Amino acid sequence: MRKTLSAIALILVLVFGFTACGSKSKDPQIEPQVTMDQVNTSGEYVARAYIESLFTDNRAMFDKCYPEGFLDKLGESSGDDLYTQYRNVMKIDAVVNGTASTGYKDYTIANGYDEASMRSGICLLTGLEYSSVGRIQIQKVTVFFSKDTESATADFYYVVYELNGSWYMLEGCQKDVAF
Repeated sequence: MRKTLSAIALILVLVFGFTACGSKSKDPQIEPQVTMDQVNTSGEYVARAYIESLFTDNRAMFDKCYPEGFLDKLGESSGDDLYTQYRNVMKIDAVVNGTASTGYKDYTIANGYDEASMRSGICLLTGLEYSSVGRIQIQKVTVFFSKDTESATADFYYVVYELNGSWYMLEGCQKDVAF
């Protein structure tokens, strides 16, 4: 069962994790890199830390984006190292210049989302109690790339959730979000 969940999670990340988008109402600016102390303090920081960890080869930061022991359980059940898999998927032939948090939506009924189903999905995947999952958000992170004299941006959308005042990544992404 866990191997299946791990495979589904990887597919979701591969399918939805990298979505290039068009114009924005204002040009985002590169923000200072997320520090280890900031990672779990907000939805925007955990989402930025996740993508930055993959592009900067920072396994400790990647691990901190998930609740204690979660990655170990997934690895044991699937026999795979998720960090290596995700890092290999995110390899690019360009320089990553930085990231910026460029928006978020609360994952609520008022915003058109089935919050109860998402909360149940988080609990199924992580083994957490339903009542322990706090706010859920979709975070939009813009990544800035350059190669030679060309530059580009790409937008990534990640679902993050709050657990006992700390924020964590979910093994899945959302792309159909209007910001």
